[in-house]
Amino acid sequence: MTTIAAPVRQEPSLYPVLIEQPTCYSDLDPSRRIGRDAIVRWFENARLIVERDVREAVNGDTPLQTLVASVRVEVLAPLRWDGRYRVGIGVSRVGETSYSYVYGVFADDQCVAIGESTNVHITDSGPAPLPAAVREALTAVAVPGPEAGRPDRDPARLVREAYPFRLDVRTRFGDLDTNRHVNNVALAGWYLDALAELHLDVLGYPTGGPLDGLSPSSLTVEYLDEVRYPAIYQLRVGVLDLDDTSVRYACGLFDGPRCIGLAEAVGAHAAPARTGDEIIELAAAFEPFRMREV
Repeated sequence: MTTIAAPVRQEPSLYPVLIEQPTCYSDLDPSRRIGRDAIVRWFENARLIVERDVREAVNGDTPLQTLVASVRVEVLAPLRWDGRYRVGIGVSRVGETSYSYVYGVFADDQCVAIGESTNVHITDSGPAPLPAAVREALTAVAVPGPEAGRPDRDPARLVREAYPFRLDVRTRFGDLDTNRHVNNVALAGWYLDALAELHLDVLGYPTGGPLDGLSPSSLTVEYLDEVRYPAIYQLRVGVLDLDDTSVRYACGLFDGPRCIGLAEAVGAHAAPARTGDEIIELAAAFEPFRMREV
């Protein structure tokens, strides 16, 4: 899956909606910075505010029921707990049955993260055309500029055996949303957990978890089908690419042999040791986890 990012919008004034985003302790990861899954939740909060306004604009007479099809977050600078943040959001595309958002996270006027997501309008019969009144309301908060590109997915990514690393995941009741399936933010957290498990496997399971600095700087998730409760799923991980400084991971979520979710992440393969000035280099240790040919 190759993700073609939307143009980077790093000025608050480029977003039609800006929302104050408080931080809380549960947003922090072990590195004492805002976690990637917390930023995905911030995007969801901003999206729900916009869609509440859309419903009000159409007087509640036009139903709007959607599912998240994909979400991407890219961290540009560390997000610390004591920062004061705003989330910018705008609609970048309105299609026949779906629409897309772009996001910017700002500490004062510095852009520290960007992202995008796509929602699909559904009825009991599946994807359905967006009502005209909803399309008009979404267009009112449009962001000018080119649209984001669509993912170019390698068919091998849908094959369970292509991924060398396996992690079994049991759904939890607390992960469910109002649609009674696992929420998109919880699923993003699953992929981050899988990468952390891979890092632990490579490092030898140190107390306290993986080294700071190995968390991915970007995460892209595609939601291919609903994830239900109760159930046990297989999460698979493989390495797509390694260069001088970074590693690109592929993840797949499987219900038996059927792929129901995909993710891709990019992070560093070197990080400071817990004590001293030593840098731990893991590129060679990732080699056995490269994606397999199927």
